[in-house]
Amino acid sequence: MARRTQSGAQLWRRPVPRTHAFAASTLALVLGLAVSLWPNAHSLPSDAPAPIPTLATQADASHGEADPFMEAAPSAEAPPEDTEPAPAAPRWKTRTVRNGDSLARLFQREGLSPRDLANLLASAPLAKRLADLRPGDELAFLEEEGALQALRFRPSRLETLTFRRQDPEGQRFIGEQALRTPTVTERTARVTIEDALFLSAQAAGLKDQLALSLAEIFQWDIDFVLDIRKGDRFELLYEELSLDGDAYDTGAILAARFINRGEVFEAVRFEDEQGAASYFTPEGRSLRKAFLRAPVQFTRISSNFNLRRKHPLWNTARPHRGIDYAAPQGTPVVAAGDGKVVKATRNAPSGNYIVLQHGERYQTKYLHLSRFAKTLKTGQRVKQGQVIGYVGATGWATGPHLHYEFLVGGAHQNPRTVDLPKADPIAAAARPAFTRLAEARLAALSGDERLALSQAP
Repeated sequence: MARRTQSGAQLWRRPVPRTHAFAASTLALVLGLAVSLWPNAHSLPSDAPAPIPTLATQADASHGEADPFMEAAPSAEAPPEDTEPAPAAPRWKTRTVRNGDSLARLFQREGLSPRDLANLLASAPLAKRLADLRPGDELAFLEEEGALQALRFRPSRLETLTFRRQDPEGQRFIGEQALRTPTVTERTARVTIEDALFLSAQAAGLKDQLALSLAEIFQWDIDFVLDIRKGDRFELLYEELSLDGDAYDTGAILAARFINRGEVFEAVRFEDEQGAASYFTPEGRSLRKAFLRAPVQFTRISSNFNLRRKHPLWNTARPHRGIDYAAPQGTPVVAAGDGKVVKATRNAPSGNYIVLQHGERYQTKYLHLSRFAKTLKTGQRVKQGQVIGYVGATGWATGPHLHYEFLVGGAHQNPRTVDLPKADPIAAAARPAFTRLAEARLAALSGDERLALSQAP
């Protein structure tokens, strides 16, 4: 038994034959050479397609920079560990304009040099737009080692301004403008007035701008402060603007119908060959009159036209040859019609006052102003609706208001009841095109119930 155990031990200690050892070493050498020549197990063939970038890694096509105003989405799949990381897109810093901010203050807050600011502002003409920054606007800065390389400003959803340094070491910036075109859809709305025009429009889901535009269209025929009654109605055919399926604003009113105290007023928008748009009745008469009924947004009439009125200060019968429109101090006063400034001065009873001449027969006067418009001067031509001054209480006035007078051939007339001269009607050459357009738009205004926006319950 002892001998068997010993021979068994000797058997396990027996050396490997030389031929087997040589074969094993040869195999190891061949395998090592193959591994050194074979590509990395994670490498892709040279003709393999590049991976599609996600939103987070997509860059500006022309400059390799991510859009600073775009929300980045997370990558769906992490890259393999042993691949080289893709170069990071240049980092934009987005800043929001605060109250009282200017571009100089933003540069100072970002630690950018006044020289970069001066060079940026020299990139005319687009750089002039940077002077009109408003609270809430956003600007994006692209910096490198403390120097500004690019700035991006989006004044609206339709426009983006980008200013880039011409070269890394250069001082000059080049401005570029990118515009988007919105999708325009025609919509209709029908509203019954329960209280004020603006409140009823808001209750129907309409923007304030639409109500304001409606009032401007019919301002020569309807006094939207004094003439509106509960139960009045209006209908609109208007443009809705959208981007990427998102409705963000309204455009022009294409047709409108207003029923005030049972009287129907209709308007159709029409553009002439030069692209100038105006509103006309379905028969082609202009809704625009040569004069506005009221040249100020007033809260009430504090004193009517009355040739036998007792004066509130002197307690004597003195004719009141105009209308007093009460309004907050500083409310803008506009020219009632196209004309020429013949007086812009001051005296004791009238305070600061303006006299406009409109052709040979018509004259308008504006009294008790707090101040004149900055650029107003005697002999200047003004357009209807142009701001000429601001409501005040100068002269013999008991409170802030505009005293407005309307003269025809030198005689005072009641501004609220005088027959106002009309603007020119549709030109004869354009009448067939206008008639077709008016019929189509008024039909859409009346009959397309699917697009109607009814008043909210």
